[in-house]
Amino acid sequence: MNGIIIVNQTVGHNAYKIERFKEEFSKRNISLDVFTNDGSLAVIKDNNIQINLPKADFVFYLDKDIYLAILLEKAGYRLFNRADFIKLCDDKMLTFIRCANEGIKMPKTIAGPLVYFDLEERNYEFLDHVIEELGLPLVVKRVYGSLGEGVYLVKTRDELRSLYKDVARSPVIFQEYVHSSYGKSIRVLIIDGKVFGSFIRKNSKDFRSNFGDDASSRKLENPAKYEAFAAKIAEKLQIEYAGIDLLVYEDDEPILCEINSNAFFEEFEKVTGLNVAAAVADMVVKKVNNHE
Repeated sequence: MNGIIIVNQTVGHNAYKIERFKEEFSKRNISLDVFTNDGSLAVIKDNNIQINLPKADFVFYLDKDIYLAILLEKAGYRLFNRADFIKLCDDKMLTFIRCANEGIKMPKTIAGPLVYFDLEERNYEFLDHVIEELGLPLVVKRVYGSLGEGVYLVKTRDELRSLYKDVARSPVIFQEYVHSSYGKSIRVLIIDGKVFGSFIRKNSKDFRSNFGDDASSRKLENPAKYEAFAAKIAEKLQIEYAGIDLLVYEDDEPILCEINSNAFFEEFEKVTGLNVAAAVADMVVKKVNNHE
């Protein structure tokens, strides 16, 4: 058995993940080759998909380029995670739409309307509706982003108007601000559809728990209700591998923040002492052998 890892242009933040995967898969006599998505890995030529990669039993897809992911799947490659799940997680609004009507507690959320031209005064009237629904302060998120980038806490209407002028041409969502979870979130890791473990992240200087040098992590003392909440999401979405991020709502109740399809696990392994790479390797071997 052999596998491929695909990263976006540079190894970057994925260096630890790649080394750990190589380590654990080598123990199972499985080789992994790493390729960067530089735009040359696939082409539609003579009416067919041509993939410029060696054959492989599976692909760890550590990129968010949904087009290449779909091309690879259509060419017969088995991706971890699958293209449709990557797309679902990468688009924050699609995540909340999918989880709606499923009994999963989420912040009140409004999708920003798509803007194709320069904003006119009438376009800003939409912000009155946002404030009426969500109150102030509120959170604005670019639909695509990670590591806390593109997430803003807005305290006044003037701030909201100014920010909206900058971000309106990109897909954005507006959400109620969960005061009780300032600088605090819980990551629950899902492997093969089951909860593998969890930890809590805190930031004393920013409302985003995972942003900047002041963020830190530690074991979660009473994880049961958070892990049960995440397990429900994992079952609904048929998750193979993901990090589910939860906020802490009133009375310490869990509420969904986001789902990460390519969750980093260096901090997780250090904090919990759990071997994530080995568990993922076991899942992949099982699914590939069973043609799942």
